Amino acid sequence: MKNQPLISIIMPVYNTEKYVDEAIHSIMQQDFHNFELLLINDGSSDGSGVILEQWAVQDERVHLFFQENQGLSATRNKGLSYAKGKYVYFMDSDDKLRPDTLSSCIDYCESSNLDFVYFDATVFGEEADAKLLAGFNYARTYTIPYDVSTGPVAVAGQLERREFFSSACMVLIKKELLDQHGLKFEVGLLHEDELFTMLLYLQAARVAYLPEKYFLRRVRPDSIMTSSLRLFNIQCYFKIAEYLSDFAHRQHQHKNTVDHYLKNMLNAAVWKAHVLPFADRCKILYTVLKNWRSYVQIRSLQVLMFKNYFSEK
Repeated sequence: MKNQPLISIIMPVYNTEKYVDEAIHSIMQQDFHNFELLLINDGSSDGSGVILEQWAVQDERVHLFFQENQGLSATRNKGLSYAKGKYVYFMDSDDKLRPDTLSSCIDYCESSNLDFVYFDATVFGEEADAKLLAGFNYARTYTIPYDVSTGPVAVAGQLERREFFSSACMVLIKKELLDQHGLKFEVGLLHEDELFTMLLYLQAARVAYLPEKYFLRRVRPDSIMTSSLRLFNIQCYFKIAEYLSDFAHRQHQHKNTVDHYLKNMLNAAVWKAHVLPFADRCKILYTVLKNWRSYVQIRSLQVLMFKNYFSEK
């Protein structure tokens, strides 16, 4: 490309040959054209690589990279290291974007000098039944649109209204903000967006909300989002809590917001863990009582240990 792209779109790809062509197509059909699409093949063993190569040949804005499988966080970080745009957007390889997403977001970021803009999402999935789809909500009702505020103020309000969504695919970010704070995705974690997006908000000076469902999230049975819960999932939530607690200790002005977030996150995680084997639930109970007792409600611990017992009666 002769001109430097204004937006770098980072798309990690791992074994999504059934969906990735549609995801890329939704990017290439954007009514904003000054972007680069960084496709990182994270060691796919299916036909995804062939599809990516075809797109790289078709359009000079598409750049293709290969690596051994390293996971989502490491792959997004690699994309960040290649990104040349003033803004970055993280796109999953099985989802889609509305055609006016980039143009609307970049216009508002540029006109209001924002660190990032955040927006809503909707879900779809030809393999998902209506009951499963109804279980997902990514739309804000009470957050004030087009209201420029600091990131900490914005996230505190969303937490209060229970309208905070952690997905990194629901924000367009000025890359300077990430570079300034060395903000990347923590490698080795599941639910890495829970950490990344919270830290993003807490370190941003100017953000705003666009009340549009630009991001289309696919719900499918074999995705990370819908896979069966394991002990490792809960251990990752505890690790995220450690990182955020350390951050709040260094940046004490954010302690109340971090505490609020951790109470929401840990109670939800502990509640969901009631489906795990008894031995795993005992490990979770021990960790909560040792490290996180002030964050987790008695009711959540009761559900963790006894919900299955009462369900069987």
